[in-house]
This record gives sequence, structure tokens and C-alpha cells, in this order.
Amino acid sequence: MSNYAPSRERAFDIYKEARQKEPKTRLVTVLPTAEVEAIDEWGVPNGMESRTATIRYLIKFALEQKKAAGPNANQTPAASAEKENGHDAA
Repeated sequence: MSNYAPSRERAFDIYKEARQKEPKTRLVTVLPTAEVEAIDEWGVPNGMESRTATIRYLIKFALEQKKAAGPNANQTPAASAEKENGHDAA
């Protein structure tokens, strides 16, 4: 293990560079407690470092699955169920 520790100014520069590489937007949401518990119950055993990391992973995974499924996969599960039951989701 190295004894090297960057100066405070260099550490700030490293942090600033990392934040500039991928712009971020704060997203605040309210979820039912059961959904938060489900997120935690999935994330911890799967090695996620935090709840935020778990949520990011799950969103990215879902978006990749939708993209891989093609243009007909743009319906939400609720819209699909409505259509199957003969109701129009509009």
C-alpha cells in the first residue's frame, strides 16, 4: 500500500475532474416503504455499496432490457395489463 496522499488542492482537483466527466442531476423521489425495503433486500446480497448504487443499477438494467426488447417494449406493465383486460390505457 502506498503512503502517497495527494495534497488537499490536488484531491479537490481529482474530485472536480471526476464530477465533470459525467454530469449528474439530483433526483428526489418518494417511494412506499415496501419498495425501499425490497430495494435494500436486493442490493445488500448482490454487493451494492449503497441504496443509491442499487437504484442506479436497477434503473440502468431496466432501461437496457427495454432497449434490447425493441420498440414494442415501450409499454409499462400497467398499460400492458389494461390492454389485455380490454381497457384502453389512454
